[in-house]
Amino acid sequence: MIVKRTFTTIIFPSLLLVVVVGLGYVGEALATDITITGLINFRDNRPVAPAGVVTGDLDVFGATNITPSGPGTTAEADQGLIPTQPLTFLPQTIFPNQYVGFLPFSPSVTGFWIITATDAAGSVRGFPPTNVIANPELIPLVLNLHASGPLLTPHLTWTLPDLTGLDVTREVVRVRDLLHAFPGGIIPDTIFDSPSLAPTTTSYNIPAGVLKPGGSYALEVMLDNIVTPPTAGLSAFVQNRSETFLFPYATTPEASALVLLVSGLAGLAGIAWGRHRPK
Repeated sequence: MIVKRTFTTIIFPSLLLVVVVGLGYVGEALATDITITGLINFRDNRPVAPAGVVTGDLDVFGATNITPSGPGTTAEADQGLIPTQPLTFLPQTIFPNQYVGFLPFSPSVTGFWIITATDAAGSVRGFPPTNVIANPELIPLVLNLHASGPLLTPHLTWTLPDLTGLDVTREVVRVRDLLHAFPGGIIPDTIFDSPSLAPTTTSYNIPAGVLKPGGSYALEVMLDNIVTPPTAGLSAFVQNRSETFLFPYATTPEASALVLLVSGLAGLAGIAWGRHRPK
């Protein structure tokens, strides 16, 4: 879904009409285009999360890709009688241009949001808007999330909750880097999403190269309700989600293991010194 500024000039004998045609935007010609893609609006259940990650039963809305992004570009969302909500620029490794808003979930915020992005040249009011949350569900968290095996390529296992009557269509494993945060050292960096996993999945191996030695991470399992619109040309979207976190996950040996190692080496050194000390 892409929103761009477009311009058409129509000349009549006695009148010059400059018709600025935009997908949801009418205004004067601007020096640069703002592009809005990746519109999102879903219910998210994340009661416990690392510092910097918004928690609760939430409505998450905005766009994962607004360009140009960063300083100089702002965005907001409006929905009927709800006050206009500012969207926060939350750059991440896998979502470098995202602008997101969070509200406590309630039936009053299930409608669509219209995103407006503004830069130094002007504004674009996005159209079409986000999806609506037609069937809001509180997706429960997975249970017994555990990591085992090699520190840099851990084997994750979990137990699925009772999903009877809920429409979970996929799972995704996500990794956030707790030592690298944006912006201003606040939000842990999202560095990896697995491919879509079957909704019956209960284990996953973090691939090599994602985790680095000496790091601290949050490993999470997301249960998603993906809706595929029946109308051709419309993209599938997340309608409901839960996020279960395992954190902090350190890619260094446990302190107790280090103590045992040092103690063992000290013991070996003591034995060696005893054997060779002067008689």
